[in-house]
Amino acid sequence: MKTRHIYILTIISIFTIFSCTKEKSEGPSINELYGDFDGTASLLVSNKNPNFSNNEVTKFSCEFGKIVDWKISITGLVSNAKKIITGNSNILDSNINFWDGSASEFPFFIEENCALELTFLYQPDTLRDTVLITGTQLYDDGYIVADFENGFPVDGYIKPQINPDQTFVIADDQPLLGDYYFQMGGKINFDWALGKIDLKLDYSSSPISASAEDFYLNLGILSDTVGLHTGQFMNILISESDSAFNSGGAADVATIFDNNEEVYKLKIYIDWDGWKLISIRYSDFVATNSSPGVTFAKNPKDIKGMRIACQACPSSGASAQCEENFDRMVRTDFDHIIFTENRAFFDVITGFVGDTWNKN
Repeated sequence: MKTRHIYILTIISIFTIFSCTKEKSEGPSINELYGDFDGTASLLVSNKNPNFSNNEVTKFSCEFGKIVDWKISITGLVSNAKKIITGNSNILDSNINFWDGSASEFPFFIEENCALELTFLYQPDTLRDTVLITGTQLYDDGYIVADFENGFPVDGYIKPQINPDQTFVIADDQPLLGDYYFQMGGKINFDWALGKIDLKLDYSSSPISASAEDFYLNLGILSDTVGLHTGQFMNILISESDSAFNSGGAADVATIFDNNEEVYKLKIYIDWDGWKLISIRYSDFVATNSSPGVTFAKNPKDIKGMRIACQACPSSGASAQCEENFDRMVRTDFDHIIFTENRAFFDVITGFVGDTWNKN
């Protein structure tokens, strides 16, 4: 009898546990998924006169009634600059959904009125408002690698291929920000490599605390589609070498990017017209070699240098693969190279395959 009593109590306990578990809800409710969309929802915009140069932000709040794909589009009425913010939710949370004055692509916003639209996938409703920018985003809240406003960094190296048609120079005709940018390109029909620049860095005494996942490289890259040189790309290398930032004799390039050093690389194919704003997580860079004895730890505070190399598919000589490129100019110009922690200056562009970034 005692054994039967224990058995009955055990069955009751198990039933009670499963009954309680059943009452728990995982994921969104049925109403959130299939409820009615509230077409009369109001978009609340805080700080309609933001001074982004003082790190102010404009926040957005709204409730939709069910989970939807939504998009906030902000357009400068003078500059025609664009900012796109997207999401999938049943609310706009002002702690998450805000604008810091940045643009999704070139051009940048100026002090101007902006039109704001909130639209929804598969819903005809559009909510509208306006924002007046009283101070623009400065894009300087981080660790500037090079902006070329005071010339080329004195500790750096410039190493173009020997050719009269090279454009490894600082120019002022089409800057991304400020008054100057760096032109890196030219015409090399017989080889992949057009040249490279090496920049010295040292963040060992900086307050950087972000991991590689939350550390961003931001820069603008300028190209064009007039007589586009197919197969042109930029290699970006970041070194965490413990060696001194010295050149290798007559080579005039830094030795901290050699095969026996801790170096990370990412390749960007360039096939667009105008400036492209790019933010890349440091974690997307991959190790470049497997030399014995090299430890790959990828720590932003250990960065000692950056190399930017210009390459393109050759059209003549022993390495010829792209005959259509003969006599065409390569253009992989760039400006405003800056590292940031915990946030990207520009929209993070995905599409990495191995160490290669592909334009969406």
